[in-house]
Amino acid sequence: MSTTMDSRATHEAIEGTWPVLPKERIWGAWGLTAVAISAGVAAWSYMIGGYVAYYLDAVMGTYAMIAGSLVGMFFVVLATIPCSVRYGVDTITASIPQFGVRGSYFSIFLQYASILGWNCLLLILLGRATGRIALAAGWVGESGVSTVSALGSLAAITVSWLLLRKGAESIRNYSYFISIIVTSLALWILYKLITGFGTEAILSGKPLASSGDRLWDYTAGLEILVASVLSWWPYMGGIVRMVPSARQAAWPAMLCMGLPTGVISLIGLYSALVTGDSDPTAWLIQFGGVYLGIGALVFLAMANIGTAVVGAYVASIGLKQIPVFQKGVSWNWITFIVLLPVAVIAVLIPNFFFDNTGSFFAFLGVFFAPVCGIQIVDYFLLRKQQVNSLGLYQTDTDSPYYFFGGINPAGVLGVLAGFFSYVYLLNPVSYVSHAPFKYTSASIPALVISALVYYGATKILCRNMGDYNN
Repeated sequence: MSTTMDSRATHEAIEGTWPVLPKERIWGAWGLTAVAISAGVAAWSYMIGGYVAYYLDAVMGTYAMIAGSLVGMFFVVLATIPCSVRYGVDTITASIPQFGVRGSYFSIFLQYASILGWNCLLLILLGRATGRIALAAGWVGESGVSTVSALGSLAAITVSWLLLRKGAESIRNYSYFISIIVTSLALWILYKLITGFGTEAILSGKPLASSGDRLWDYTAGLEILVASVLSWWPYMGGIVRMVPSARQAAWPAMLCMGLPTGVISLIGLYSALVTGDSDPTAWLIQFGGVYLGIGALVFLAMANIGTAVVGAYVASIGLKQIPVFQKGVSWNWITFIVLLPVAVIAVLIPNFFFDNTGSFFAFLGVFFAPVCGIQIVDYFLLRKQQVNSLGLYQTDTDSPYYFFGGINPAGVLGVLAGFFSYVYLLNPVSYVSHAPFKYTSASIPALVISALVYYGATKILCRNMGDYNN
């Protein structure tokens, strides 16, 4: 009987918001490595590389993208892994000390909105690739492409939901297989790109819309990767809490989630420079015919579904923080609710969403840079790596994280300071910048400024509140 109860409690912790105890953590370094690769190698990287191609050539773009991916991931690792691994909590729970028991709903919104956006991008990309290949193969005419694209997206969403039904252990197990397949196929596509077009053509490719200022262009390319990789913030807590120690989590996160985003983005960069299209399914069909295009589609399916599943998993855990979802709503229904908006967008407005991808990328850096800065200074400098774990689950006025009406004003001021700093340095929609953007980027200053404002506001407004003296 006790064994059954322990198993049920473990199941509830893993698929809910309760802390996952060290003995309940089932992934380990290799498990996280597999999950990280299956999540980190995704087709959104092509879009990211395509945007970098507006400003940089192959050589400078390669430097900027690798550096940006590692810099962005470094901040995400500092902000999320130490607290989430030590206390076995997800990203949203770990943000309660910074924003308050009610202010953490802001974190839920950020997590849900960003993962919804990424999953829409991933699965719409997969659907569009399916339609493009069906058209090239002569299976459908122009009028049927949109229908095939929608069906391709819906099929991927259905597979994602079925894989989610068995929870964390299932995700770990199939991630071993997916990580090997997607890595091999990504390298194969990169090889075909280089051998098909030649290194000379790639190296001589000109940026699509260079500003004429090489330093500004390099910083813009770097910023695209930093902002994009900061979007791993919503994912990290939900997956690293399944790993026994921070040491086992840090390197897989850096090298298997952060770095692959930059490396796989090179495919989009090189492709855009030589063809004007960052989607490899386009030139693979032209270069090698339908069968090569189908091979690329298999890669897209594996990579995108793997990432979508991890995103939906952590978003489902995040929704569990909302009282209405905590009781009476099964895991299957939670995951269905997370994926349903993706299906609606993929069927009804896929082109509208796809055409506004740049605005979505902008949303990531504007908000995640300040949040990471606040979490880093809060955990390491203010709380000295100590959190009241019981207080994380108290929602009344007795909680050390209730602050003012359940909201930490220092967190609000920190986010606002980072937001306005970012927007001043770089308008995230028009990409109009102000000095000293080309020397500093936008995400890094926003992160630092938000951290400083949060630290000062905490000392002034909240010095007698919370648990800063633990």
